[in-house]
Amino acid sequence: MLDQIMAFFANKTEVPLALTVDESAAVLLIEVMLADNEIDRRERDCISDILARRTGDTPAAIAACIDLAVERRHASSDLFQFTTVLNSQWSETERFELIVDLWRVAYADGRLDKYEDHRIRRVADLLHLHHSHFIRAKAAASPSAAQ
Repeated sequence: MLDQIMAFFANKTEVPLALTVDESAAVLLIEVMLADNEIDRRERDCISDILARRTGDTPAAIAACIDLAVERRHASSDLFQFTTVLNSQWSETERFELIVDLWRVAYADGRLDKYEDHRIRRVADLLHLHHSHFIRAKAAASPSAAQ
């Protein structure tokens, strides 16, 4: 049994792939979509729109990015590796804009789930943003703010 445990850990020596900021942001957007354990087409479409605006990529490239983000999220045990990339390469303003986009995903299906709220709060903390950023981003993305 000890040999099996040692063999398991011996195979974990792979070097993780470097993440881009776009991939990291996509994973965090996916995280909010998956927070309520429902994959809603409106949320996925919202993520596609956000990524198209942010990257300017083709719909095919965006679909591939989303699929990769889903895979990376399922393969990871936490969000730290994704937020670390963003913290090191994005300004506070860029990180705030991502929180606004996370709220847009949460609101996309017409209802805000408590788990989505919790995930966004957690991501905002991991992105070293103040609670006031969290509240301002929520207000900026609110469906009533768009009217």
